[in-house]
Amino acid sequence: MLVVREGLIDDTWPLLAPFDPPPLRIDKFDHWSLGTYNSAIRLHRRIGVVRIQRRLSELMRYWIERARDIPGFRLHTPLDAGPLDAEALGAVALFSIDGLDSRQIEGVLREQHRVHVKYHRVEDIAGLRVSPHIYMRKDELDVFVDALQAAVGSCGSRASR
Repeated sequence: MLVVREGLIDDTWPLLAPFDPPPLRIDKFDHWSLGTYNSAIRLHRRIGVVRIQRRLSELMRYWIERARDIPGFRLHTPLDAGPLDAEALGAVALFSIDGLDSRQIEGVLREQHRVHVKYHRVEDIAGLRVSPHIYMRKDELDVFVDALQAAVGSCGSRASR
């Protein structure tokens, strides 16, 4: 159930765009095209949890291995720590760049490279959370790491001024 204050309805939009233009009132959220489709659940079951987990681990390890060459790259997500290894974590990773503000890197990635990562803080550890999905290709992760490298260079040159 979604509850929206009447004065905020015009500025609130569904995450999935409806096929037909929605009415400009609260029932714009009440379209058949919103929500999780049964076909998505069937696809998930057809692929299987084990294969999904394996693919997510492969993607996470792939981009991290490339990103490790970026000066100051610090991975905060353990890859090989017993029960918290990549098999259990899937594709969620938290990292930072030594000496740079992760929020600034997040902004540069979004504004200049159209790459979405999320700033996240857990107790005294702050960084950027990256979570690719099973449908991502490795060349798309290459684009991400290249953008990250450029953003780090941009933020690093700003910091040294």
